[in-house]
Amino acid sequence: MLPDKRGYNFDGCSPLALIDKAEVKDNRIVFQEGTSYSVLVLPDFKTMTPELLEKIESLIREGAIVVGDPPLKSPSLVDYPNCDVRVETLVRQIWKSRDIPESEKEIQYGKGKLLWGGDYSETDSAGLYPEYETVAGLLKEIGIKEDFISSTGSVRYTHRTNAERDIYFVSNRTDSHVKDTCVFRSASGAPELWDPVTGDIRLLGEYFREDGETAIPMEFDQAQSFFVVFDKTEKRAGRSVSNSSNFPEIKERVMLKGSWEVSFDPEWGGTEKIVFDSLTDWSLHPEEGIRYYSGTAKYHKTFDLPASIRSGKESKICLDLGEVKNIARVKLNGEDLGIVWTYPWRVDITEAVRKRGNLLEVEIANLWVNRLIGDAKLPYDGVENGKWPQWLLEDKSRSTDRYTFVPRRFYNEDSPLQSSGLIGPVEIVEMDDYQQFRVKLINNATL
Repeated sequence: MLPDKRGYNFDGCSPLALIDKAEVKDNRIVFQEGTSYSVLVLPDFKTMTPELLEKIESLIREGAIVVGDPPLKSPSLVDYPNCDVRVETLVRQIWKSRDIPESEKEIQYGKGKLLWGGDYSETDSAGLYPEYETVAGLLKEIGIKEDFISSTGSVRYTHRTNAERDIYFVSNRTDSHVKDTCVFRSASGAPELWDPVTGDIRLLGEYFREDGETAIPMEFDQAQSFFVVFDKTEKRAGRSVSNSSNFPEIKERVMLKGSWEVSFDPEWGGTEKIVFDSLTDWSLHPEEGIRYYSGTAKYHKTFDLPASIRSGKESKICLDLGEVKNIARVKLNGEDLGIVWTYPWRVDITEAVRKRGNLLEVEIANLWVNRLIGDAKLPYDGVENGKWPQWLLEDKSRSTDRYTFVPRRFYNEDSPLQSSGLIGPVEIVEMDDYQQFRVKLINNATL
């Protein structure tokens, strides 16, 4: 298992299939497709084929930095026992010894170097690689700054670069809203925020730039992610960070109270029409047709725009669904506003909303787990001992009232039900509009 990625990005590499094609350029290990790395870290394995060890020896000799302890023998019986002799010969040639030193040791070998012993031999919790902090300390010593820093430690990243752009993918890996100052090892052009869910692209107006790095105040909803893109062809000066104005400030938030009319599909056991006095998790509803329902249900509600909500050139109005299990389509006054499937469960209603008499329709679809659990209470009439049921083979009606048909049973009647439906709270939200910061998508731009 690879250790957690923090300020330095890294990849796992197939032992020979990939590394056999690598070469060294300017002390970096470069693969055929162009990806390059500053350091090669060996796993804590006691075996290595002589062919792989010969390739590692050539990389160090040509200028690579390698961290790791020597293998003891070959894992293969090919050319046994000569394979073990070849491994031992190469180990003594590169490491000079098989005995792991108590303190860190650096060996200059050809144009490159090998580091082992001491902290470099102490593995992480997975027992496979040196501690992250140890390798990070080495990179700092040789003048390589962290590629990314999360002030809260909640955000992780990956980074790709080409001749025109530095492209960072940053992700909140927690289930909480996070405000973070993210530091990127890039100082080219004004940073842009690319939202992978909505497709919106806009400038990040507040950032601070110093010593080849850019610090940007950012906000993430739970499990939310963005691309942060730097255009290398554009040169702009940095600005002092005063606040987190890169993200819309919520000016007003009003909850839609009262009842909802909900329609389920009776062909899948649901109640055709029911009124929820308040938003309810289907799995907690007293009616079995709703508690075990799987499929799509439609919520209807009429509302007036709250007097405290105002739209204008600098504001936009959104509908926030709160919590949804598991996907929703939103229509307002007959206008389809699209599908939401992840946090934030929010759509822009600025152009569709009216002051009075708004008709809101939200279609919710859940997973089919609950229906499978409900069906498990009924006699089984599916595949048995690898054979299709007779009623199916003879094209007859089913002998039970089950709704689902599966070749294998993964759930029983005691399995826990999954939360389903529009759980909310549903709110009308007024927030800053960032139209002025939006930029046009560049034709043929690819990540």
